[in-house]
Amino acid sequence: MLPRIPAAVAASLLAVGLASPVMAAEPSESQLKTNERNGSFDLQAHRGGLAEWTEESIAAFGNALEVGVTTLELDTMLSEDGKIVVWHDDRIQPSKCADTAPVVAGDPEFPYVGQRVADLSFAQLSTLNCGYQKLPGYPEQNVAEGNRIAQLKDVFALVKESKAKKVRFNIETKVEDGRAGGHAMEKLTVAVLDEIQDAGMAQRTTLQSFDWAALNLARDLAADKKAPKLPLVALTSGDKAMGVGQPGSVPELGGIDIDDYDGSLAKAAKAQGYDVISPAFAAVTDQMISEAHDLGLPVIPWTVNSRTDMERLMDMGVDGIITNFPTRLRELMAERGLKLPKSYTQVQN
Repeated sequence: MLPRIPAAVAASLLAVGLASPVMAAEPSESQLKTNERNGSFDLQAHRGGLAEWTEESIAAFGNALEVGVTTLELDTMLSEDGKIVVWHDDRIQPSKCADTAPVVAGDPEFPYVGQRVADLSFAQLSTLNCGYQKLPGYPEQNVAEGNRIAQLKDVFALVKESKAKKVRFNIETKVEDGRAGGHAMEKLTVAVLDEIQDAGMAQRTTLQSFDWAALNLARDLAADKKAPKLPLVALTSGDKAMGVGQPGSVPELGGIDIDDYDGSLAKAAKAQGYDVISPAFAAVTDQMISEAHDLGLPVIPWTVNSRTDMERLMDMGVDGIITNFPTRLRELMAERGLKLPKSYTQVQN
């Protein structure tokens, strides 16, 4: 039998709302490894589960609630007039959105497709049809016809209306136009923290970013009692993105040199006061998981889509998975005897 999880790891998992009692079934050794580390495995629907419905649409988030997920994963950006929009791309992509009409006749900024979200007002963004075709590469995706870009408050409202009291949020603050740090990062981070607090969702939310300066800001504001204290998730694309083995620091890490921490994501994250590490799934190793768990940090890789990769990572002992295919991951969890998140039927208008 594999050794039980250290108390420090169990405490950390409880702190971020991922742990629950181990099931009484008699699983195999690989299942036991996952069960003991997690109790309730964290099933995160990436952008609402974009392989199943139009990404980041209210329809996608509603579908994820019906499927039954632990966490809704989503991206946030600021419109030109300061609205927190749930959207992934810095620029409006023609593969995802189509222009309909200018917000006012003769608008010199029209057409809007191809422009940066930060340069458009929410009224302008709201004219876009972002549910007019399937996303290339996802032939089974259901199209949310006529979908309009949502605000963060809309997602919170959906979950409240659905009475999905156990569903959590993993909210990413996007790196604007590829530039880490700076004034735009501060505005977005503060706005998101305020919205989370105002919605009463602080106890159900983790904040994630590839820009660790945003995590540092959230940490410091919480210490000064100017913002809610949220579990912080360190996102990374891998060793190259973190500058492992390179002189100096990279902008994304908020001023630290990863080599001062032996090139270890877990050690660097722990030293900054973060609570979870979220690496690209291809970068996950047994050593990474071992280091993270020894330091009390859960490991939630992104974006895991194939069943083979899901199984491999679960066998390695990750604490959850961010996926475009929430139904696929839920089915695998059921097969492995893991406790399943509650599903919620949508309120009919």
